[in-house]
Formats: sequence, structure tokens, C-alpha cells
Amino acid sequence: MPAEGPPPALPLVGHALAMAKDPLGLVLRLGQQGDVVPLRLGSVRAHLVGSAEGAEAVLRSQAKHYSRKTRVWDVMRMFLGDGILLTEGPQWKSQRRVVNPAFHRRRLASFADTMRGETDAMLAGWRDGQTLDVADAMMRLTLRIVSQTLFGTTTEADADVIADAVDRGQRYAEASMSGLNLVPVKVPTRRNRAFLRAIADLDRVALRLIETRRDELRAADAGDDVLTMLLEARTEDGEELPTKQIRDEVITLLSAGHETTANALAWTFYRLSRHPEVLRTLTAQIDEALGGEPPTPDDLARVPYARWVFDEALRLHPPAWITGRLVKEPHTLLGVPQRPGDVTLISPYVVHRRATTFANPEGFDPARWEALSQPKALPPFAFFPFGGGPRKCIGEAFAYLEALLVLVRVLQRFQLELVPGHPVVPAPQITLGLAQGLRMTLRAR
Repeated sequence: MPAEGPPPALPLVGHALAMAKDPLGLVLRLGQQGDVVPLRLGSVRAHLVGSAEGAEAVLRSQAKHYSRKTRVWDVMRMFLGDGILLTEGPQWKSQRRVVNPAFHRRRLASFADTMRGETDAMLAGWRDGQTLDVADAMMRLTLRIVSQTLFGTTTEADADVIADAVDRGQRYAEASMSGLNLVPVKVPTRRNRAFLRAIADLDRVALRLIETRRDELRAADAGDDVLTMLLEARTEDGEELPTKQIRDEVITLLSAGHETTANALAWTFYRLSRHPEVLRTLTAQIDEALGGEPPTPDDLARVPYARWVFDEALRLHPPAWITGRLVKEPHTLLGVPQRPGDVTLISPYVVHRRATTFANPEGFDPARWEALSQPKALPPFAFFPFGGGPRKCIGEAFAYLEALLVLVRVLQRFQLELVPGHPVVPAPQITLGLAQGLRMTLRAR
């Protein structure tokens, strides 16, 4: 890309090489050119939406003109199946009705004990002066939490298999984001074989867990996890859910429910390590409110600064940093014609950095949220780390509860310091992770 000005579209590939090499740099540069900016990814015509008004139109007021069935959707569906994340229309509405009770407020409160228990188990293995990869630690922690709340009990071996399979599936899907052609999955390349093994691994573990839970239900010895809820759910016709649907829902919730929160927590700890004054304010409020006692969901209201810190990390490092829609019908988006077959990309990473909305948009300033948290303080979709409109993430409340309980509990016990010289490099894949992890030194409090 040139030093200044809009990135050029190269012959044949358009912006695909820039998207593959530096996607964050590309979308930020394009976002500076307007609210709806054209780009080309290989043979795909596309537009990038970089304003709150445009995001609101695509995700809510003009959502009827769009479908989720982009190239990335095609690949994700191969391993996630027809779970709630990828279906549309009446099928999605029916699945939403089935899955909604899993995220009811009373059920979420019951998950808090699991969240705290798994966090304490992790902290029991931490030592003063120890250096570890906090990004990896958060990934393992959130996977254990979501596995417990989904499956009730999952062995460490199962968790490792699931984590590896989901990771391979997501990395495969990432290759389609740039628009560069993929070798068809039926061609037995090394990448394709690894992807198909990931699907087989997910099927094997998920189906075994489903059958085990069915046996427990017959013996009236099942728990209160999401898998049990899905097995006990009934369609509008009174029928049990097909095993394939249960598999798809569980794998979808597992995939979407651990990596996003883990990455958000890792970026939060990184930001706290770079802003000691913010860390001091937060730990002082935690100590005053809780006095060392383990936090409960009700306690979180007494530590509002934790939510502000987390929201500021989400603003700068939204896990779902970009999403796409396929144009179904001709229309105009903020005056820009949209043609069927075009792809529309919406990037919270860009929208969250609008200087017209956020003062000092690149700065880390949790105090800004004292005012911005008030009703109507922000325009709709100016801050949407969990998406918006009818397809807003169903797990938003779960993610906030989990992240804030983990954040508060860790900071009660340890201060995390970035290892000097460790490169902190964003990894803009399906979610926004850290390319080289996050090496930090633990200091006991």
C-alpha cells in the first residue's frame, strides 16, 4: 500500500493481497475514504462500511436486502453445520426459540459458580514471578468454562481435541476472507485433509457426549447444562430435536463462546499492563468493594470501572472485528448503489475508531464510559462488539458475566506485567487474537 491515500486495486486480485497481508491496515485506510467505500477481493465486488449509520442500515433497518451467505459463511458451515449462527429465516427463528432459555438471566446466574470455580482452579497453578502466555491461559480457561456449561463435564482430553478442531476449522475459514481462491475441499491437499480431520474430530466427540447424556437422561441422572436443555427441548410439533441439530448447536456455541471472550480478556490484560494508572484505579475499586471475597454477579455492579475497562478494550480490539453480508436485492446504502452478488463488509474495528464519535479514538481511556454508558449517549451502532439488529449475539450477557468475573478474580490475586520486548502483534483472523501470544510475568498481590 502507498504511504498515504486510498489503497489501489491491483489487476485481477484487486485488494485481495492487501487484505491477506495487512487486513487491519487495509480497512482502516479504506474507512478514512468515506462511510461506504468500494473494494474488490479477487473477483468479488465489495463495499466496506465504516460508519455507525451504515452499520445500522446493514444490520437492522435494511437487513432484508442482505444474506449471511458469503464465501466465509460457506466454509464455516462445513464444520459448524446449521447452528444458530449460520441459519436464516424461519429456521433461525425456530432455533433462536430453542436456544434462548440457555441464556436466561436465572440460568446465567447459575453458571457463575462454574466461572469462578474454573478461574480459581487456574489461579491455583499460578506462582509469583512465573512467566506465561496469558492469551493461551485465557483460551484454555474460557474453553473449560464453556465446556462445563455446555456439556456439564468434559475431560481435559476432550477439551484439547475440541479446541484444536475448532482452531483448525476457523483458520481454514480465514483463508477465504481475502477473496483469493481456495482449492476445493475435495482435493486432498495437506490443508484440506487437516480441515476434514477437524470436522471428523468434532463429530466424534460431540456425538459421543450427546449419546452419553441421553443415557444419563434415561437414568434420570442429568445435569442442568445446555446439552441437557437441548435434549429435552421439543419442536413446535412436539418432536425431539434431531441429533444433527443438537450437534450443530453445541459446536456453534462452543466455537463462538470461548475464543471471542478469551481474546477480549487477553487484550484487556495487555492494555492494563500498558496503563498502570488504570490498573491502580481498578484494583483499588475491587479491593474496596470486595475486600478479597470472590465476586458474585451482584457484586459486579459495585465495581463499575471493571466494565468500563473491558468495554474500552472491546472498543479498540473487538473480537468480531469484521463481518460480511451478501447483497440479495438492488438498493442504495447511504446513497451508494448495491448490486445483487456484491459483498458488504461491516467492521467494528473501523467504526469504533471514528473521531466524530470518540475523542482521542486510539487512546485507552476507560473513564470515557462513565458518560457513554448512559442511555442514548452513543448513536446506535457506534459501539457494537457483539453485533446488532435481530442477529445480535445471543451470548452477550454470558460473555460479559464471564469476562468480568474472570477479570476481577485474577486482579484480586495477581498483577500481570508484559514481558519486556515481547512483540504484541494483532492476528486479525475470524476473531482478533494475538499472533505471538501474550507473554506476561505474574506478580502476586
